[in-house]
Amino acid sequence: MLDQRKEFEKGQSNFEGRYDLVRFLRLVQEKGMYATLRVGPFIQAEWNHGGLPYWLREVPDIIFRSNNEPFKTHMTEYVSSIIEKMKQEKLFAPEGGPIILAQIENEYNHIQLAYEHEGDSYVQWAAKMAVSLYNGVPWIMCKQKDAPDPVINACNGRHCGDTFTGPNKPYKPSIWTENWTAQYRVFGDPPSQRSAEDIAFSVARFFSKNGSLVNYYMIQDSVEIQKHKRKNTDENKSDLR
Repeated sequence: MLDQRKEFEKGQSNFEGRYDLVRFLRLVQEKGMYATLRVGPFIQAEWNHGGLPYWLREVPDIIFRSNNEPFKTHMTEYVSSIIEKMKQEKLFAPEGGPIILAQIENEYNHIQLAYEHEGDSYVQWAAKMAVSLYNGVPWIMCKQKDAPDPVINACNGRHCGDTFTGPNKPYKPSIWTENWTAQYRVFGDPPSQRSAEDIAFSVARFFSKNGSLVNYYMIQDSVEIQKHKRKNTDENKSDLR
């Protein structure tokens, strides 16, 4: 999900037209599939600003993805509004919907040390805030070794059957949220698509080591109601293929 596109202007959520999340999730269910709701609000996804709206930069004293009150206020308001919308539409699995998992934050371990103790506090806060919303399905954190209970730490990459050290508690399932079928390309990079055999072997290996769920990233790009051109407006030179 892109906070950037759901709340292009502060305080004005948009769930219509190409941003109709409810319609998209109903299509998922209609096709007999399940969904992981990646609320974010920072989702990375090789997207400008990680999906955060640009107006957020103008909030006084804000520090993104830290134990910072202005950022936490926005994050609470945004995540709460999405979860409440999903509850109203009965889209979580306990209510008969397709959403079986929800994800808060994304790959924060990569930058956590840069924030020192504020990073640790932010992880604890984000987990507690998410769980307090009582959505009825498990919460996960992708690439977050210290994901606080009951949030599940999950793996992403090409070979989680080899690289994932496992859940941080024995009672948590082993989840692979992003099985990379390719790698995004910086301009000039050669193609990096994996063979079907390599992907299949990696999945079998993961399940042989007590894996419980694998999600592919991506089977198909631009799975949305309408096409949207990606444009790098913040000097990010990466290009998803």
